[in-house]
Amino acid sequence: MKVEEEFSSKNRSFNEKSLFRKRFVKTYSPSHITGFFEICDNKNPLYKGSIGCGIVLDAGCVTEVSFNNRAKTKIKIDGREEEANTTKYVVEHLTGTSGVMVLVSTNFEVPVGCGFGASGAGALSTACALNELLSLNMTVNEVAQTAHCAEVENSTGLGDVIAETYGGVVIRTKPGPPGIGVIDRIPYRNEKISYVALGKKSTKSVLTEGGEETRRRINEAGREAMKALMRKPALETFMQASREFSLRSELISDTCKDAIEAVAAEGQVASVAMLGETVFVVGDSEALSEFGEVKESRIADAGVRII
Repeated sequence: MKVEEEFSSKNRSFNEKSLFRKRFVKTYSPSHITGFFEICDNKNPLYKGSIGCGIVLDAGCVTEVSFNNRAKTKIKIDGREEEANTTKYVVEHLTGTSGVMVLVSTNFEVPVGCGFGASGAGALSTACALNELLSLNMTVNEVAQTAHCAEVENSTGLGDVIAETYGGVVIRTKPGPPGIGVIDRIPYRNEKISYVALGKKSTKSVLTEGGEETRRRINEAGREAMKALMRKPALETFMQASREFSLRSELISDTCKDAIEAVAAEGQVASVAMLGETVFVVGDSEALSEFGEVKESRIADAGVRII
């Protein structure tokens, strides 16, 4: 069976009787900070992805999807019309050949392109909204599979979608979306995560243009980080393993390294959101304020949902 056939067979057809009953649908998706990861390739996007661990944050995005009568589908990100190829993939696959045009508007609480899994959150919330708006009757797994395929096909992410589907501190032990990938979670309190976004980094540039040497460093560092975490699955271990991963993989800028060292000087452990230029720490950190505006979010207890 071809990949396209296997994927499309999971989608539902339109319920034409209820298609236009809803004027619009709003959905929410949390964001996701990846601490460390290992790339897992596969020709089938449903089985391609990564293993690793990350923290899902309450601060995420809200997406509103409505019918567009102007004969053209439009996607807006934070109020501006964008190409948004990952979200566009979701729209095209869920509307199919129906001729239905929609307006997708996603607003983020986190900076885009800074390591918060924003493209995955946008795709996931859009898929969830379209499922409701078009009465597709897809399950949560099927919705997330659509978003995951959009991510890996556009090289904008590998493991954010499955984490953003569930929430918590997520250990990804098998690559892929819900229903295929496998996760576990680290028990946690209602912790606050503080962070400073120091700049943007293109996930696509690292995944597609980094070369074999970069991938080798990532995977070796990711395997070591996972071993360390599984010896003692705790939030403190995750932060230590993530910090070591950022250094060993060399996916860290001098500015981020300076910020991590400043936090270490005050007795705490900071790390870098992958793949981005954001430094984060559990709790508060005065040292972070030296590098920019400190923002905060609680760990999300749950994942994507209709609001």
